[in-house]
Amino acid sequence: MVTFDHVGHRYAVGGHDVPSVTQRIEAAGLLGPAVSFYSSAAAERGTRVHLACLDLDLKRTVTLPDDERGYLDSYSQWCTMIAPTWTLLEQPHYSAAYDTAGTADRIGTIGGAPVVLDLKTGGLAPWHGLQLAMYDLLHGDVPAQQRRRIALYLRKDGRLAQSVEFHAAADYIHALELMKRTVTNGEDCPDHDHA
Repeated sequence: MVTFDHVGHRYAVGGHDVPSVTQRIEAAGLLGPAVSFYSSAAAERGTRVHLACLDLDLKRTVTLPDDERGYLDSYSQWCTMIAPTWTLLEQPHYSAAYDTAGTADRIGTIGGAPVVLDLKTGGLAPWHGLQLAMYDLLHGDVPAQQRRRIALYLRKDGRLAQSVEFHAAADYIHALELMKRTVTNGEDCPDHDHA
């Protein structure tokens, strides 16, 4: 069973740390300029918005600062229009086959088609399709590439969220390459056990 430490953003299985999707992408140097623009304030905002969207989906009381409420409205409008059915919400997952853990924001269906969805409070980045391919591979209940991969960019002003679907098969090839590496102390090196 996988555990997730929200403070350290670390996953563990049986008491041992395991690499995450984000660590694998970062170790490969693919986060690009996002690393330099990262701030604790942006991360905290993202966490608050994610929790508010989760509370909305679970029909719980939602708390969010007024100046961030637009992100929630953006998500709510999209859900009303698209009518997704979620089966997993913010559920940490570990794949022994890939020795990788991660938390897809949403797993479910849209119009009967399987989907993996990630909520974003920032802008589009080149690695988002790869991130979603890795989440898809971690959840082996549906054959790879059968699940729609959607990043949902929430808008601060409350306008309808922008849905971007990723289709590149190359994302899966790259994802498999990254998950064959061992991540140690923020660096990656070939994992000869999986070569």
